[in-house]
Amino acid sequence: MSNHAYKLRSGFIDELLQRMNRLIESDTLAKIFGDLFSGHEAVPASGHLEAIIDSAFWTSFSKDEGNEVTVSLFYTQAEQSFDAFLFDNPIPFDVKTLVKLGAALENPRADIGVWPDENGELKIWGFKTRSENVIIANLWIQALGPGRVLITFGGKSLGALISNRAVFVDHSNLMRTIIPQLELPTDLQTDKTMNMLRYTSLLTTARAMRGHGRGGTLLVVPDSEAWRKSVDSPVPYTGGASFLESDYDVTKKPTLLAPVTDFISALIKTKEGSQREKYSKMRAQLEQQCRHIARLTAVDGALAMTFDRFVFCFGAKIIAAEGQERPATIRILKPVEGHVSSVVNFTDIGGTRHQSAALFAHAQPGSVAIVVSQDGDVTFFTTDPENNELIAVQQAELAVLYEGLGAAFWNISRVTEMELLKA
Repeated sequence: MSNHAYKLRSGFIDELLQRMNRLIESDTLAKIFGDLFSGHEAVPASGHLEAIIDSAFWTSFSKDEGNEVTVSLFYTQAEQSFDAFLFDNPIPFDVKTLVKLGAALENPRADIGVWPDENGELKIWGFKTRSENVIIANLWIQALGPGRVLITFGGKSLGALISNRAVFVDHSNLMRTIIPQLELPTDLQTDKTMNMLRYTSLLTTARAMRGHGRGGTLLVVPDSEAWRKSVDSPVPYTGGASFLESDYDVTKKPTLLAPVTDFISALIKTKEGSQREKYSKMRAQLEQQCRHIARLTAVDGALAMTFDRFVFCFGAKIIAAEGQERPATIRILKPVEGHVSSVVNFTDIGGTRHQSAALFAHAQPGSVAIVVSQDGDVTFFTTDPENNELIAVQQAELAVLYEGLGAAFWNISRVTEMELLKA
């Protein structure tokens, strides 16, 4: 007889289930997804939820022929999944099977379908390749790095496992820190939803940076020349491009990011093909643009771009601006529920890549620096506009990893509740 050396706390599982049920009881999911959400049967039993999370966690540490394995699981019936690959006979749900499937389904990304059989035993019934306009209303669990598991329900990120810690996710620290920085002086009379588009593009780009696995630094700056004082000259790769693959310029059409109800209706519920096509085209264009930019961050050095994703250069070396002194401390925030910010020594934030990005953010108030480590950690750096205090939002991958239309809704609804988009 064998037992796991480590076991999830029952209190964490119980709280997750309570939060899922509260979402259903609030009828919010039905308003967002309509008939696409199936109801109470989408919530697993306590033992099944624990088994799925536990298996995803241990799979994340496994390797297949020397390569790390990432896996994505969603809990739903096969009958509710359109255009999925269905096994003739459901196969065992265990870590060994997940390692083999995870390696095969990593690119293009696919989600493995899990559901209990007639005997109440979890089985893998098949998989579904993820589309750009993914809608996963049920339980969705992603393991995208050793010891990193994100738990999503109804398109909303609820909890996560980070190494030996189980936490509940709270995006407010990241949103309150970053979104106010994205408003340019010339935008004072424009639709505030442009800032939501800018924020979403940062998450999308950071997610794509994690995807290439080489780490990178992204410097997001106001459309001015001041930032050039903080990079060495000459820059190896300089020029300028938005990397738009058509004349459908998302940076000049902020009205496409409509209010929450219109946005979701157009993408999910509407039967009018032209409206759905318009919003889908906008989303696809933005994601493609962010992927192009993210690929360039794999080059040694930093990439500098505007808030609206016009790239100035890449491969840049960050240097101290003339007369700049290194800050002694930095405030640490995390997108984790109940987290209390702390102040640490500047040298404690990480290696050369993190310290240089923090130095840039300190020298260039109003900018945002994003560092993605090779192991997938994401950190946002910026300065508090009120007191010029240097801030780092660590473990930001918890806000970056979830995706899709459900994520778009929850992002917009959160910032609306927090009054970050009010004129």
